[in-house]
Amino acid sequence: MAVVEAPVRPHRRPQQVFSTAMMGMYIFLASEVMFFGSMFAMYFYLFGSHPFGWPPPVKNEIPVNWWPLAFANTVILLSSGVTCHFALDSIAHDNRRGFFVLLITTLCLGIAFEAGQVYEFTHAHITFGGTDPFGSAFFTMTGFHGGHVAGGLIFLLVMLGRGLKGHFNSRHHVGFAAATLYWHFVDVVWVFLFLILYLAVTAFPGSK
Repeated sequence: MAVVEAPVRPHRRPQQVFSTAMMGMYIFLASEVMFFGSMFAMYFYLFGSHPFGWPPPVKNEIPVNWWPLAFANTVILLSSGVTCHFALDSIAHDNRRGFFVLLITTLCLGIAFEAGQVYEFTHAHITFGGTDPFGSAFFTMTGFHGGHVAGGLIFLLVMLGRGLKGHFNSRHHVGFAAATLYWHFVDVVWVFLFLILYLAVTAFPGSK
């Protein structure tokens, strides 16, 4: 009686569905959501604590304006998110030239955003102190966001250095994917800051 042996199937390594690096970034961003969420909660608490109008008048001037600097900064930062996304897409398709061009463009746009923030801080009609609650909230929230953008720029510079060393290709680019995810996060946070701290204050000064 003949014995039929079952065909031997080649052993396959289990595919990793979700990288630990990306999982770590998601956990980190979850903590950042809570961090910025607490600052937004602080801002709305101050808003609710001033029944006679918000923000409190400062020398009969609108404390901040959405046009033109804040709007230009918004366009710059969101544009950097677009270039960062396509830089990731380029390296995912082994387009190294496109990757470097788009990544360097992202860095330049991020630096331009930071320069705009520094200019606004030095020319603002508000102060950081107990007598100006809106100014304190404004500088705290935008200042921490600017610090996160600076951290993102350092992150992207490290990714540029790794890219120059040939660490990234279509199969291995998790590090840059994590950096891109972080950069998109600071973009989203800025959109909310722009709507709440700039546009709402300018469109409805002293409203309640």
